[in-house]
Amino acid sequence: MEHPGEGEQPQPWGRLLRLGAEEGEPHVLLRKPEWTIGRRRGCDLSFPGNKLVSGDHCKITVDEKSGQVSLEDTSTNGTVINKLKVVKKQTCLLQTGDVIYLVYRKSEPEHNVAYLYESLNEKRGTAQDSSASGGAGVSPKGSGPPVSRDEISSVPSALLDTQEAPSPLSELQDREDSEPAQKRMRGDREPNPNLCLLVTDQCDTHPALEDARAAAVKPDKMEETLTCIICQDLLHDCVSLQPCLHTFCAACYSGWMERSSLCPTCRCPVERICKNHILNNLVEAYLLQHPDKSRSEEDVRGMAARNKITQDMLQPRVRRSFSDEEGSSEDLLALSDVDSESSDVSQPYVVCRQCPEYRRQAGQPLPCSGPGSAQGAPQASGDTPSAPAGVTAAQDYVCSLQGSHVTCTCCFQPMPDRRAEREQDPCIAPQQCAVCLQPFCHLYWGCTRTGCLGCLAPFCELNLGDRCLDGVLSNNNYESDILKNYLAARGLTWKNMLTESLGALQRGVFLLSDYRVTGNTVLCYCCGLRSFRELTYQYRQNIPASELPVAVTSRPDCYWGRNCRTQVKAHHAMKFNHICEQTRFKN
Repeated sequence: MEHPGEGEQPQPWGRLLRLGAEEGEPHVLLRKPEWTIGRRRGCDLSFPGNKLVSGDHCKITVDEKSGQVSLEDTSTNGTVINKLKVVKKQTCLLQTGDVIYLVYRKSEPEHNVAYLYESLNEKRGTAQDSSASGGAGVSPKGSGPPVSRDEISSVPSALLDTQEAPSPLSELQDREDSEPAQKRMRGDREPNPNLCLLVTDQCDTHPALEDARAAAVKPDKMEETLTCIICQDLLHDCVSLQPCLHTFCAACYSGWMERSSLCPTCRCPVERICKNHILNNLVEAYLLQHPDKSRSEEDVRGMAARNKITQDMLQPRVRRSFSDEEGSSEDLLALSDVDSESSDVSQPYVVCRQCPEYRRQAGQPLPCSGPGSAQGAPQASGDTPSAPAGVTAAQDYVCSLQGSHVTCTCCFQPMPDRRAEREQDPCIAPQQCAVCLQPFCHLYWGCTRTGCLGCLAPFCELNLGDRCLDGVLSNNNYESDILKNYLAARGLTWKNMLTESLGALQRGVFLLSDYRVTGNTVLCYCCGLRSFRELTYQYRQNIPASELPVAVTSRPDCYWGRNCRTQVKAHHAMKFNHICEQTRFKN
């Protein structure tokens, strides 16, 4: 913290006393009509090393005519005065005894930055009255709202002088012995101000009062659990981020996501946003028992106005369900960057292209069985199936009247279920992935989904696309770029690397988590990409150090290894090597 230099300056009209400050730290004297506070070095009270303080956090101004002192918030996360939050551009009048929190973390009080404001103009006007009264000290009623024991213990003894007021202390001690502990606690579990202010200096000589204060400041674990780390208040209309599952207020995260696509807590890339109905119900139940902690109507309206999370963000673009025959309603992954917005489960009933009803609607005669029979029905207008080379689509097969059908996971079009027949006749094209067992129509008659690269194929023939190496190594772009540069310098592509890796897999040099997968295993795009990433990691791990740049091989290993969650950050990835196994907290 940096204080401004003091020279020949005007008479101070107020001062700020740092709560929790070390002994000997000077007070901040307010001399100018406008006093700015923030992280920027040009501020009158600067915190250049504290990133929790905004660049221009707030400013304190005094009206020279009326003498009124006000604080205007100019920060991103707000300023807290006496445990009440002041949002940006909002002004609040200050009085002697007000506690100003520049950083307020309810669950992490060691990070709090707080000051006690004292008006020197009021002190000069009441100096004679206080001396005539015999120096009875400062009354607790004039000291503002309650302050926690850790904070008030650092206030100078001039404000807490109780040497000549023994009677209130004796009354408090008598009440201590007669009243239950629950009656001495506030509804919000904040300490009694009379108890804190009058017995701070006597805490070593009154163990009973010390125990009472310890019980009074006991944290509410449920409130801490239901607190948003951005606004430091109870969650309101909360949303959870995937895959990390951290939860925030929808309005708070709306402001954050405009600046970053990472989670505010763990800095993990956010793949999806979803409502957290369970936590919303818990907050409602908690507020029924603690109505005093509810947000004001104005605050609720303000949060609703700041909420920029739309229904499209809460539901992924590709969210479909399988047919009734599959008996599953799992969410599906997008198989390419190009998505078909027209396909949806709410579409009209679609007839299988090999059903007699489809051929009658298309005006085509039913094919006769035999070697000279016509091939499958013509494609619907506008369809451009991605049929693989060497696979004839369905040929002369016609669905029976009560035949079973399955829905392609990629294009959501029905096709006859001939998976049981394939066990007897290997000539029938595969219709499902060997790992996830989901149905796909690419090998059967060609997928009609726009942008499909081939949703089902043998692993060695699977088309993963030109961008399959982006973030292929645990979403670590720096390590992935090292691999891409290595391949480009030798004129290799990802297909060459896949072919070489499958050869090493066949020889037993490389291993996959699913032992069933080989080069000829029929996989869908998602399962193939997952196995490809496993082989890519082992390929990168087996590159000799002599063939890599010195800047790459000179980095020390990260003790979290390939499991490190921070490796998505460029500066951490450049500093440490993550092509290694975890060595710390391995159990």
